[in-house]
Amino acid sequence: MTSADSTILRDMARLRKALERRMRIDDRAEELRARQPRRVRDGTLADFDVRGLWRRLRPMLDFDGRGYRALSGEMGVTPSDLSRAGSGQHLSYPKVKAICDWAGLDPNAFYIAPANAGKPRRRPRPTARRQRAFHVSSTETGVSQNA
Repeated sequence: MTSADSTILRDMARLRKALERRMRIDDRAEELRARQPRRVRDGTLADFDVRGLWRRLRPMLDFDGRGYRALSGEMGVTPSDLSRAGSGQHLSYPKVKAICDWAGLDPNAFYIAPANAGKPRRRPRPTARRQRAFHVSSTETGVSQNA
């Protein structure tokens, strides 16, 4: 056996190993695809439609033409926050608010109320405070006595 044959055998073994790894990955992907999709949230809790926000935000980002780093700096969030929004992961409310302020969107439009939530509780209206008049007896009338 020559050195060329051993090199070929070593390369073949490496290719076989890579092919087996790829086949395992493909099998796992098919298994996951075959599973019945399940909803992550069943509607019992309040939620936020991050994907809906991204659908509205993405055309704005594409039209602007700058990268995530420049845009996120202008928005006041990190580039990874924009990436998370794009993949549908949840963000904290201040970050969502900052993104929506930049885009001119209402963050409450993407709020999903829980399915079993009742009507919002009525809060008592704040009573209009009467403006207090400031009464001071002053000796200064603005009129000069000597004139």
